[in-house]
Amino acid sequence: MTKSFFNKSMMGVLVVLALSLSACAKKDSSAVRVAGRGASTGVTQGGTTTPNTCSNTNMSWGKIYDPSSSPQFEAQVKGFVSATLDPQSLGTISGNINDKTGIDFSGSFQFDAQGRLIPASSTVVIKIFDSFVGQVYNGQTVVPYVVEFSQASEGIIDRTTRQIQVKFKDSYGEIVFQGQYDNNTVQGTVHYQNYTAVSGYQPSGGTLGAFRAYTCALIK
Repeated sequence: MTKSFFNKSMMGVLVVLALSLSACAKKDSSAVRVAGRGASTGVTQGGTTTPNTCSNTNMSWGKIYDPSSSPQFEAQVKGFVSATLDPQSLGTISGNINDKTGIDFSGSFQFDAQGRLIPASSTVVIKIFDSFVGQVYNGQTVVPYVVEFSQASEGIIDRTTRQIQVKFKDSYGEIVFQGQYDNNTVQGTVHYQNYTAVSGYQPSGGTLGAFRAYTCALIK
């Protein structure tokens, strides 16, 4: 994957992302996370900017997607958010990495010299861009739905085989990034298991999607 690939896919997203800086609500009051989903500090609406060593700051954002662009991707995403949000509060979501709707994520996976994860220094912010994002509802612009973990639970990196696995967990559930990396990109699969569910649903689990990000931004 080349830099131009990400620059193309991120350009449209960055325009929508700018809307989140001045907005504070989603489709209705039930769509706003009141108690945040974070290991200690919770969610900051609009996410955070992850420090990185990449030459282009746009490279700090990666994608969670479905390589086959299956319609099932939307169901997987809605299953993931059902721990804290009624899935019906989300619109349509595409698994195509180049579409306007989908999932962006930014993170920092920090490891020590022995390859062990440093949990307190490892974070991830997941932004879900559904078809409602950018619309105006009751005078407020709909922003991406954000799930943020301020620290990781556990993880490991094998610098010989270039494999990584990082887990984040809280009272709502857990999410695991598992994959491999080279000098340019990190890619693999994201799995999740919810511990709870909103009224009318059962805790969901499974594969959220594949992921890709720049190595310089994600692995420290």
